[in-house]
Amino acid sequence: MIRAKKVIAMTFAVAALILLATAIVSAIDGPAVMVTSYTVEPEALMPGDTGTITLTIKNMDEQSSETVETVSGIGSQSTKKQSKSSISAEIETIRLSSRSSDIEWLSEGSRRTEYYNVGALGPGEGINISIPIKAADYARDGTYHPEVYIEVENGENVRFPVCVKVDSSEVELLETDVHPEISLSESKQIGLVVANNRPNSVSGVNVHVKAKTEEIEITPKQIFIGGLAADEKRVVNFTLTPLSAGDIDISFDATYKNGDNVHHNDLESSVLVKSIADVKLILVNAPEFVYKGDIAKIEFDVANGMAKDIKAVSVKPAIVGETGGVRLLPSEYFIGDMEVGDVFSASFELYTVDLDVGDTEIPFKLVFRDLDTDKRYEIPGYDVHIEVKEPQEGELSIYLFIVALLVIIVVVAGLVWVKRKRGR
Repeated sequence: MIRAKKVIAMTFAVAALILLATAIVSAIDGPAVMVTSYTVEPEALMPGDTGTITLTIKNMDEQSSETVETVSGIGSQSTKKQSKSSISAEIETIRLSSRSSDIEWLSEGSRRTEYYNVGALGPGEGINISIPIKAADYARDGTYHPEVYIEVENGENVRFPVCVKVDSSEVELLETDVHPEISLSESKQIGLVVANNRPNSVSGVNVHVKAKTEEIEITPKQIFIGGLAADEKRVVNFTLTPLSAGDIDISFDATYKNGDNVHHNDLESSVLVKSIADVKLILVNAPEFVYKGDIAKIEFDVANGMAKDIKAVSVKPAIVGETGGVRLLPSEYFIGDMEVGDVFSASFELYTVDLDVGDTEIPFKLVFRDLDTDKRYEIPGYDVHIEVKEPQEGELSIYLFIVALLVIIVVVAGLVWVKRKRGR
């Protein structure tokens, strides 16, 4: 009996020792995690754009805690002690789900489509999480609602839909002050409207201009605008200075950024450069035809119809060397300085001995320099057409007969004059 009592006493002692280290834990419900706010950048994506959804995630239960009760002592002399410790929200994963593939998690590079083991949020604590997204190239304009899914290990999981807009509107270039025809050697200003038709602002707007020929100078080569708000317009001006006449194609290119995405939009235009109230090359005389071997004379007038003096004026054939057997002297007719209203003559001799029989076309051009800027200008002047013919036998016989008759007349007149002189 005594031994049995000892065993019981020892059992109670062991139990008391166990109670000393035993914590009785009572806890309230797990922490409440919420998405308190979010932003999408850019506000509206274009098809093919990448962007970012930035979420603010917060542990809303600032009172979440667990109570720990510790019992020490044995029997009537035991004491109880309680302590509280905060409960953190353990976030395991964050991912994006969507009913379509128009808006998806951007997985390029890392190939990751969700965040793992994000971390713990204490009561009242928050964190910003950025989710990379991409709009498909084929995405249609509209508003999409992909869902952010947050898995909380010790609390309720969260499903939160976000609004992502897709809009294919562009930044456009519109002609506002364009001169379809301008005069050679005069500078003209053309204006363009840069219009942001998008529902959100864009940045880095830059307009480049380029001509498809070097026969025109355009300043400046580009104009940087910077940011444009939604539906904002801006006017930019370029100055054109043509160096030769003709139809000149000009292209404008607007580059801009929608978020971090670079986009382009082009505008093709043209301008006709004409010699209006300018320096003119006027054909005065040229034979319709010439016999092969003869020399044909071509004569021009050069008139300065501008409102200012010019210099280094010359007329030259628009051919290289003696192409096609064309031989002209001089090879260039130099006039020099011309005042306002001056008119000078220029003449050439065409040697036909090496020309083929038939129609021959000889283009001439006028070259001069601006007296103030020294810019060189070139004007297509005139295309002279001359038919080269073979001398005909009948025409040659008549020519020889006339020559022989003249010789006979001269001889007879000489003999008569000699006889008269002797008779005296």
